[in-house]
Amino acid sequence: MTARRVDDRDTWDTFIDESPSGLLFHKWDYLHLTAKHTECTLLPYAVYKGDEPVCVFPLFCRRMHGINAVFSPPPLTVIPHLGCVMSRGFEGLKQSKKESLLGMIAGEILEEIRDLSPNYLSIAFVPEFNDIRHYLWDRCDARVRYTYTINLDRPLEDLWSNLHYKLRNKLKKEAAAGLRLEKTGDISTLHGLISDRYRDPSLDIPPIRRDYLEDLVRAYPDRIGIYCLYDAEDEVAAVVAAQEYKRFLLWIGTPKVETAHAANEYLQWLLIQRAQAEGYRIFENMGANNPDLVFFKSKFNPDLKMYFEVEKKDTLGAVSEWAYLSFAKKLMVPYIR
Repeated sequence: MTARRVDDRDTWDTFIDESPSGLLFHKWDYLHLTAKHTECTLLPYAVYKGDEPVCVFPLFCRRMHGINAVFSPPPLTVIPHLGCVMSRGFEGLKQSKKESLLGMIAGEILEEIRDLSPNYLSIAFVPEFNDIRHYLWDRCDARVRYTYTINLDRPLEDLWSNLHYKLRNKLKKEAAAGLRLEKTGDISTLHGLISDRYRDPSLDIPPIRRDYLEDLVRAYPDRIGIYCLYDAEDEVAAVVAAQEYKRFLLWIGTPKVETAHAANEYLQWLLIQRAQAEGYRIFENMGANNPDLVFFKSKFNPDLKMYFEVEKKDTLGAVSEWAYLSFAKKLMVPYIR
């Protein structure tokens, strides 16, 4: 096994396309735009068995105030899952082969990380990657995180009957209210609502910069959509951004718009129907880690899925944590434009 950096977009993206766990966040241009807007250095590693890549593992590093940080993903990117992507044949292996392979991959990647001498390390894995033992054995700390998913391989009638009964009543009412859904690549309304929310001085770290979001939508016009729900008077009732690549991922929401409609609920239901009609098997709804959102999101009766984040600090300890927060807040300055 050897780990080395990949310098070819097609090689990288072909691997991501073929892997069941590869997400849009892992795609080549997405990673490079993330590096640009976070002022990080991107290290797109692949681990090879002979000439065959068995895993890719994007890392980002940045040095600030004399402290090295390594991330996957960096902060302020609204990337929930990154870390490693295993090859398409991995899940079909016997457990003994999986464990042997994961041990060798972790050994190669951790060696590359050690060469970077990070004072702070943070990795958030995809939900399908559950074996983080090698990182624990390397004395990383771990946190369990959550996301919601809905299996769309069921009849729409089943999805409807599984909704909370009060939610069904709201949706029936909104279906007769003349609301309409439009998909666009224009982020102005979405970002304007987010910006207004984050003018609150108590919310000092906003979710995403405007120029970063614009570049992502420009790079992936067929994979990132802005969905606006309008009422009968053509007023905006709700807006979200979604990623549509392998799964339909409800990605960025906005604060609730002042309206008489149950617009956020109806918008999500319309997107569930749309995702199923377009052949997606999974609808992922981020937000399960936010106690203010879980009651709303759980009314759609999703499955609760776990994923893991690992973190490691050296003897600088609290200083590394301070560097992380300083890094985040420094990136915040040009956010609202």
